[in-house]
Amino acid sequence: MALGTSLLSTRQRTLHDTSTHDASTGALRWPRTQFKSVVAKAETGGLDLVEHWAARWERLCEETGGLPFYRPEWIATYLRTFEPESQVVLLTASAGDRLVALLPLVRKRAWFAGVPVWKLAGAANIHSTQFDIVRTSCEAGEAAILAFWNLLKQIPGWNMLELPLLSRSGAGLKLIKQASKDGCQTMRVRFSECPVLCMEKDENGQPVWLHNTSRHFRHELRRYARILARETGEEPKLVRRTNPDGEVLEQFYELEASGWKGRAGSAIKCSPQTEAFYNQISRVAATGGYFCLHSLEANNRMLAGAFSVETQDCLYPLKIAFDESLRRGGPGQVMFHRILEDCANRGITRLFFGGRNDAYKMKWTNETLPNFNGYVFSPSLRSKLAFRLRTLHPGIGRTGTQNKDAGIISSAENEFAKETQR
Repeated sequence: MALGTSLLSTRQRTLHDTSTHDASTGALRWPRTQFKSVVAKAETGGLDLVEHWAARWERLCEETGGLPFYRPEWIATYLRTFEPESQVVLLTASAGDRLVALLPLVRKRAWFAGVPVWKLAGAANIHSTQFDIVRTSCEAGEAAILAFWNLLKQIPGWNMLELPLLSRSGAGLKLIKQASKDGCQTMRVRFSECPVLCMEKDENGQPVWLHNTSRHFRHELRRYARILARETGEEPKLVRRTNPDGEVLEQFYELEASGWKGRAGSAIKCSPQTEAFYNQISRVAATGGYFCLHSLEANNRMLAGAFSVETQDCLYPLKIAFDESLRRGGPGQVMFHRILEDCANRGITRLFFGGRNDAYKMKWTNETLPNFNGYVFSPSLRSKLAFRLRTLHPGIGRTGTQNKDAGIISSAENEFAKETQR
């Protein structure tokens, strides 16, 4: 079902995507395209919408270097496990027959600042790490941002637009800014500071990852490794699996649940929805070639593990766990050291820790990237009330799902904080 369309006229010119390269680099190149306008369309439905657009959506992600969290199979998994009853609203923008932008939303009832609202929300939560409008970097992709906003103004029945986990330079915040220019009340909330480790090259051109660490931490890594070898009876080894079976995944889930995350109720196994999500993501990501499960093992025992997805140049650990009985040997930090070595050998030079800038992560890097939640409020009285209450009383109404998730990030993502505290 189509909700409406928005036409944004632009001057005619030849376009090519400046973010692509020629065939010698192995990357894709957009064909040169003549266009006169960008047309945005909104459709409502369910998972059938994702399936209908999947082929063009996937191609857009591949041509723009979109993150795994933006891909149709990822969004479909999120919808299937976390939003099975919500209405899907899919915004697409095309220049001629070329898809240049796409934004998946869900429409649902929610509470904000103690006020019941109808919300259009990005199809993501904390398990997706990042979210944004998928778009090309050419003029048509830029024009799609305004076209989407013009379209959203025509869509009836929503009080608030929420775009979660936005990067500072992404298209999502540009849409929020456009709404503000149009006179709408908006909010941009810094949700987290995500530590990022970027490798450098030494004098021999080899990647290094300890350049921003302290001498004391490097000493601790060596000491941790000795303690683990002594307590487990052999030198722990790193195992990387790209298509793990259910038994190995279950072992990882049990390891995570055996510690404080299980006691806090934030482990994967504490929620059937969350466990279903990670089970399905492991399958679709393995099929797509971007999944890996790292585990630090000794004597057939999993000491620590990391459930991750990866791109050509970056690893994204989504869930990490360690054996608390071995905390003195820092199995989590030893595992990360081995993971970084593995990444360097495979040409992956960045590690996006995600979550917050917890102490154990900042031992590896001094770089962070912020994630923002962006909000737009419609002109209705209900929307104005919600905005006013949240502005005057920032703590009001923080018992809903959204803020529960935020609390999970602040506590449940401190995977190895305890093992690094002296």
